[in-house]
Amino acid sequence: MKKLSFCILIILIAASYGSARIIDPQTGAEFKYKAKLVEVAPVVDGFLDDPAWEDATSAVLDHDVKKDRRWAESSDFKGTFAAVWRNASLYIAVELTDDQIETAHEKLTLQDRLEIYLDVEHSGQQSDLYRYTLPVGKDIVLADSQRMLVTWGNAGQSVELSFDLGLTPKKEETISFGIYYYDMDGNRLNHQLRWGPVGQTEPEDALADLVFTANIKLDANQKAIQWGRIKKLY
Repeated sequence: MKKLSFCILIILIAASYGSARIIDPQTGAEFKYKAKLVEVAPVVDGFLDDPAWEDATSAVLDHDVKKDRRWAESSDFKGTFAAVWRNASLYIAVELTDDQIETAHEKLTLQDRLEIYLDVEHSGQQSDLYRYTLPVGKDIVLADSQRMLVTWGNAGQSVELSFDLGLTPKKEETISFGIYYYDMDGNRLNHQLRWGPVGQTEPEDALADLVFTANIKLDANQKAIQWGRIKKLY
């Protein structure tokens, strides 16, 4: 009987972690980003001029984590991102406007940086196992089990990355996802911004959902294929 109770407890704990999601306080719905399937993957060169990004859903890093409130429009910082997918790869583009980019410090914690969580197991919880720290302006190539390519452009104001999912996702398949920007001014954290609702009802370390959707238009395909072929010549 004790053994059975212990097994039930493990299942309940696993279920609670697996179901932890960021909830929109206004609608009560799970907070999701829908990544669209594209016919031609974007070229990861740091410049967001690929047709793949034209119809991608843009989302804003507009939650002030430190003050737990909506980030007001400001010349200090503005950040948007979009994500698309093709085959077994997820592509993310981020566009930043930061009045003071801090990259000179040797310590990573004192640099402006993006922090992205990508958990294909869909645990719903933050973990160092699937946290990726991207210092502004630093291109990154991760091989082996963490296959990721990161390329910055526009003097650190835009970045593209590709992430190897391991397997091609099915339509409507979901992973856990989170994105943060750490805005450093001097030796202190000026702002920590993320994508997510204000006043969330889930724990602060809960991750949102990223859903793989598929709905390609023929005209967009033709345009993307032509641009992809042209861009590869340069």
